Amino acid sequence: MQALAPDEKDSNNDLHISRVIERPKVVYNESTKQYVMWMHIDKEDYSYARAGIAVSDKPEGPYHYLHSIRPDGQMSRDMTLFKDDDGKAYLVYTSENNNTMHIALLSKDYLSTTGVYKQILIGQRREAPAVFKYNKQYYLVTSLCSGWDPNAATYATADSMLGDWQQKGNPCVGPDAETTFHSQSTFVLPLHDSAFIFMADRWNKTDLENSTYLWLPLQVNNGDIHISSPILKKMETHPLTIVDYNIHIKPSSEKAKAFSFLRFYNLHDSLLLEYTIPFQLTDSGTNTGNYTEAPPFTHYLTVGLETGAALPIPQAENCLVQLLKDPEQTTPTPQCSISQYLQPFWRSDTIYNETVLLLAPTPPAYPTSSASPANLADPAAATGRLLYQPDKILSVRSFSLDTTYQKNIDYTQKDNTLIRTPGSHIPYRTAASFDTKNDLAWYNLQSQWVTVTYTHHDRWTGPIPSCKGQQLPRLHQKLTAGQPVTIVAYGMSITRGMDVSGYDNVPPYMPSYMDLCIAGLKKYYPHENFKLYNAALPGATVSWGAQYADQYINPLHPDLVVLDFGMNDFWRMPPEEFRDSIISIMHTVKTKNPATEFLLLANMQFDPDYVLDTDKNKTFYKNNLIGYQRVLKNLEGEGVISLDMTTLSGAIYQRKKAKDCIVNPLHPNDYLARWYAQGLLALLCP
Repeated sequence: MQALAPDEKDSNNDLHISRVIERPKVVYNESTKQYVMWMHIDKEDYSYARAGIAVSDKPEGPYHYLHSIRPDGQMSRDMTLFKDDDGKAYLVYTSENNNTMHIALLSKDYLSTTGVYKQILIGQRREAPAVFKYNKQYYLVTSLCSGWDPNAATYATADSMLGDWQQKGNPCVGPDAETTFHSQSTFVLPLHDSAFIFMADRWNKTDLENSTYLWLPLQVNNGDIHISSPILKKMETHPLTIVDYNIHIKPSSEKAKAFSFLRFYNLHDSLLLEYTIPFQLTDSGTNTGNYTEAPPFTHYLTVGLETGAALPIPQAENCLVQLLKDPEQTTPTPQCSISQYLQPFWRSDTIYNETVLLLAPTPPAYPTSSASPANLADPAAATGRLLYQPDKILSVRSFSLDTTYQKNIDYTQKDNTLIRTPGSHIPYRTAASFDTKNDLAWYNLQSQWVTVTYTHHDRWTGPIPSCKGQQLPRLHQKLTAGQPVTIVAYGMSITRGMDVSGYDNVPPYMPSYMDLCIAGLKKYYPHENFKLYNAALPGATVSWGAQYADQYINPLHPDLVVLDFGMNDFWRMPPEEFRDSIISIMHTVKTKNPATEFLLLANMQFDPDYVLDTDKNKTFYKNNLIGYQRVLKNLEGEGVISLDMTTLSGAIYQRKKAKDCIVNPLHPNDYLARWYAQGLLALLCP
């Protein structure tokens, strides 16, 4: 319910929606049996500087507004109320153009001041007062006047509310004490005995309505205040860097609920995004952590622990924070030709560095030196198929491209099949080297393929991506006019480029399919005004994407968003739910960036051997992936197009085995990633 209703008609009314209303505080008057609210009332330019008063029979309201005053004829801005043990109440407020603080004794009904007041902290420009009493001593926590930017708190003490107040320094200790942990004092809540909660506002100066709060235990020891930092680590980091933290919590007798947090801030100390992970304190200790990425415009992060109650902050045994895949780190120069790698496989008569995994049915039964190429049980008979039948093989090289293999010495060719010869140095795998007995058995084929460059005159009979640029009219206009174009890739590990050689830092260091796409756009549209932000998070689900689209996409104001989810969703999410999450992402983006257009990516099929036929969910998994392609296709229209890598990868697997094209059951290798890039370019370039 509304505690105090605004006025929408009378611009001269103190409660008009154009006015500033801040720092409301309520005390109960036993004599009048009324709850009395005081608040700061002002105009947008803060020239009004008055204190408003309202009353109610219930603490939650509704409150009846009485009027506003300048207490004892003085300007009044930031304020608080304090009710002493003897029933007397005091108004504590910033005055004299924020230069000096006043403490005024209120009338017995708490509805006015009495003319009895004291100037304190003269000329110190303090605001955000928070008062409490402990062991007959009065404490006052304040903030420096610095707009919406946080600063170091100080506290003062006195023997009486109208006595002499002595500044004592900053009560905060630990990392970020100099910014009051990126907050500003608002109240100190007494609980019991010596237990207090320090309550503070964490301002979002660019979006004040979405400001948050900070509550921390406050302790008084020998007359000194201590507000401990919940922060364990503070680190500078770049936007879109992957962050992984793990904290081991010491044993605790409290058995209370707590949480770890990861907070990202910009250069101006404004909170951009916070993740919290709940956990339970135990007498044997526990672990907590998270894995995510820094949002756009991140300058630094903090990791720490809180309880959300008046309990000591949990004690950490250790805290490990890893910054992974910083987009601003220098990466090795690709040792492959990007221009060659972008020539469409379905159109080019020369295929460059197609990957083939040579596979033998079983391990050798006798020494390699006596092996016969004709015997398929021999490693010399390890074979692999090419996409097309070569007219001429130009080269067979290691995946790293630094070793060249010789025909009739290391391999022979029959039709579109490459055959390993006896004693060859070409790497190979045996069928027995893969676990075919256990469901979802993982493997890693990184760099175990050979690469084959050849000419051919075969025709690709699978699906061919075609241009849909006219369905993205705003992007098309910018591309053809040579205007700056911003593209955001938002998805999961494949989107980020995980397990292509550049990501894994192995030769030939090919970049992600999104980087290849940008290179192709720059070649087709000859200007350099392209900016790619790869906001993909390995392991991300489409639900995560929908939850955080506002934080990761909207600040970048993209012209095009590539949405690439699914490989972490097909295990559990039916197509209709997947579609709804994609729609949610697009709606979130369009709300703040109405000109943004979208490219929806239906992902590759997983290795057919990964899920055993005995797995009762295999059909469910496969149907989900196929269903994702269907629902994404149905979302096409003006401003939305899709790329079907599901059908395309299936067609490739029919001509080659899946393991020729993938690093592990769920990630493409350089070769299949090139299909992604070539497909995107086919959609965007006429």
